[in-house]
Amino acid sequence: MPFTIIHPTPGPTTTQKIRELIFTHPQGITVKKLSNLLNRPVSMIQCCLKSLLAVKVIEAKRPSDTQKWVYYPASVPPLKSN
Repeated sequence: MPFTIIHPTPGPTTTQKIRELIFTHPQGITVKKLSNLLNRPVSMIQCCLKSLLAVKVIEAKRPSDTQKWVYYPASVPPLKSN
């Protein structure tokens, strides 16, 4: 049984696509909505969100009326390092 090695396709990464979607939804967006829009598993979306939260590109808030986290663009853009 031969193995097939798959190669990544050129274009934006999943993290870049998530960042773009969050910035186009300033009212906030949930993990489930991101997962549906990108056709990616929730676990992959969560890993990408974790890295975006770590560098403070996005913010996460949990509204009091729901148990779901909602992700928003950060209020202050991060500094770019040279």
